[in-house]
Amino acid sequence: MVVQHNLTAINANRYFGINNNKLSKSLEKLSSGYAINRAGDNAAGLAVSEKMRSQIGGLTQAVKNAQDGISMVQTYEGALTETDSILQRMKTLAAQSANGSYQDDVDREAIQLEFNQLNDELNQIADTDFNGVVALNGGQMADGTKAINGKFDYENGTKAATKLGKGDVNVLDAQAWDNGTTASVAWKVLNGQWTREAGKPATNGPDSVDITFKFNQADGTWSATGATNGASTGSITCAKTANGGFAVEINSVTVANVVVDQTKLGNGDTITLTFNNPANGISAPTNAGATVSDSTNFTEGSIKLKDADVKVKLDTGLTDAKMTEDIDKLMDLLDGAQFDAAYKNKTASKAGDFKLTLKDGTAITGNTAGTKIKIGNSEFSFTTTDAGVLTIKDETSSVTIGTITAKAATDTDTSVGNISYKIGIEKSKYDAAAAPSIEVAKTGNVSRSNSNNAASAPLTYADNLTLQVGARTKDSVNFSFEYTSNGLGDLKADLDCSARGLGTDKLSLTTQESANAAIDKIDNAINKVSMVRGSFGAVQNRLEHKIDNLNVTTENLTSAESRIRDTNMAEEMMNFTKQQILSQASQSMLAQANQLPQGVLSLLQ
Repeated sequence: MVVQHNLTAINANRYFGINNNKLSKSLEKLSSGYAINRAGDNAAGLAVSEKMRSQIGGLTQAVKNAQDGISMVQTYEGALTETDSILQRMKTLAAQSANGSYQDDVDREAIQLEFNQLNDELNQIADTDFNGVVALNGGQMADGTKAINGKFDYENGTKAATKLGKGDVNVLDAQAWDNGTTASVAWKVLNGQWTREAGKPATNGPDSVDITFKFNQADGTWSATGATNGASTGSITCAKTANGGFAVEINSVTVANVVVDQTKLGNGDTITLTFNNPANGISAPTNAGATVSDSTNFTEGSIKLKDADVKVKLDTGLTDAKMTEDIDKLMDLLDGAQFDAAYKNKTASKAGDFKLTLKDGTAITGNTAGTKIKIGNSEFSFTTTDAGVLTIKDETSSVTIGTITAKAATDTDTSVGNISYKIGIEKSKYDAAAAPSIEVAKTGNVSRSNSNNAASAPLTYADNLTLQVGARTKDSVNFSFEYTSNGLGDLKADLDCSARGLGTDKLSLTTQESANAAIDKIDNAINKVSMVRGSFGAVQNRLEHKIDNLNVTTENLTSAESRIRDTNMAEEMMNFTKQQILSQASQSMLAQANQLPQGVLSLLQ
């Protein structure tokens, strides 16, 4: 029996502390619901659990991201439902205007007014954005502002052409191709290598040249900023006129006035004028021939018509480069002309035995000296030989046009007779209606879908969408909304569903012919919108499947993490009860152990 060290109490106290510690941990697990509250509870389990928590958090956010993606495509697809409705109305208007019961200058113009307004609304619908992201306008807002590096900069952005009609341009010259007129001088100034002089071969350059003019809102002036087909803009100046319009001057000679309301212009607006060149419409004939139109004074079995033939041959040297308006006019007189060949006894046709009657009634009879006629600035000779050959030549330019040969009859008797032939010339006609002119390249009216030029909304443009739909970097998905179509004509397979992207801005219903042609074009536009909507629908369906998969994966990972980290409440309650009893027992035994040294007092009494 010792009093210095109460070993029994020390032992009981040690177990009391152990039991209390275990009871405390059990109480902690029951209170938090977690089996792992600190790394010491389960180091390996904690590491696995934390990785699972990270993955679960990423998957949970991925579900929200995919849902946002669905909201985006639903917004765009919802906007296109009205685009579809507009196109259906456009189709109705086109079919209406294509009917022959309307007047161009009254009824169809009224139809065109509604058609123009519908085009403007197509542009504004295409500007639909989701959280500041625009996807349906092809990178160009309805007011013409273009996206630069995916951003719409309203203060510094470049805008597309203001929608002006041909009536806004006043062409001051008749534009006839006579040497020295305003048009011919202007055309030559645009590029010095192009020349055009009456009666001489044409070296006229391209069919047309587009000149682009840009508006500077700061001082209200216009300037030529570019030209197509190698034309030079150095000699072009723009004189400011009233209300924001301008006069086009080439070498200080005014060739056109552009009339425009400045209140509808924005800085950077451009107008493209097309300078047409019709001279290339003149081309060399492609074929010629003669057919029997009449025969007289022949007895049966005398002259065989197949032997008594006429050959019309065009000279191989008559090329497009050597064609002039005067030769073209001569071809018109030869096309449909009558050639009369006379046969006497058994001899071949002589120089004086035939006559050529041009379509205008001019008669040319066979003679060796030749007959000359004047057309425009050119003189043409008709020379015949006793061999029955008529040669036609342009004496002004020394160009041989061709020959007409009356073939000798090989089976004749003493009869005489005449055979008449009709000459036919196949060529590309000179189109006088295509005389040089100046017109606005982009037609329409001056209304604007977005009329407030003070806009500053921080919008961006995107034709694809990247969604983070997983917990790892590689789980991001890019939707480019691309589709392939071989049946949309000249429409592009992209998301641009503005009037420009659908091609309806180029359509006109002002004539029955143009309205009829517009019907198929509108059908193509409807098909494109359906393809775009289908693309959005496919993305939405994929995202819905993605969300279902993410939810299942999240559920399974959560279950796995729960097995590692969560407290089994029933098991832990059993352990808690055990630790609670042990703690109480050790506390009681500690009290008993503290009573043992009292026995020493009985020895000391």
